[in-house]
Amino acid sequence: MKRFILLLLIASAGIFFVSCKENSYEKQRQNELKKLGEFMRAHYAGVTPRPTGLYFIPLEEGSGDSIRIGDRVQIFHETMTLDSGYVSRTGPYEPLEIIVQHPGQLSRSANSAGQTLALHEALTYMKKGSKARLIFDSSLGFGQIGIMGAPGFTSIIMEVEVYKHFPVPKTN
Repeated sequence: MKRFILLLLIASAGIFFVSCKENSYEKQRQNELKKLGEFMRAHYAGVTPRPTGLYFIPLEEGSGDSIRIGDRVQIFHETMTLDSGYVSRTGPYEPLEIIVQHPGQLSRSANSAGQTLALHEALTYMKKGSKARLIFDSSLGFGQIGIMGAPGFTSIIMEVEVYKHFPVPKTN
């Protein structure tokens, strides 16, 4: 009986300890958002995020029609972490070709730069020849899991240039 009571007390203490311990994912997320806020205040103080949290900084305007959901585009990009850690980039003569998708069609934890929610949103603000800098947190990028070069809960900077734009024919 004494062993049972002792075991029950130890189990109760363990449950209490674990339930009171701060969620490590939440702590990592808060730390990421703090670093992103500090970075933005230090480097882009006047820039405000879009409602989704994407910081969209146009560098060159471009011409032609705006890109829409469903359009096919070829882009050049360079993707890095806030501390300039390399994540990925296209080759100088090898653009990435993607079809711009609605956020509901994409995962919150992308496997590549071309699958990030931030990129697909940003493309809808761009035209052929546009260049922009995107800054976004992991909820619009690689999520809590991350990818090679960007661990989970890592904010990202992406430089994007729209090389070609193939609009979907308009239907009446």
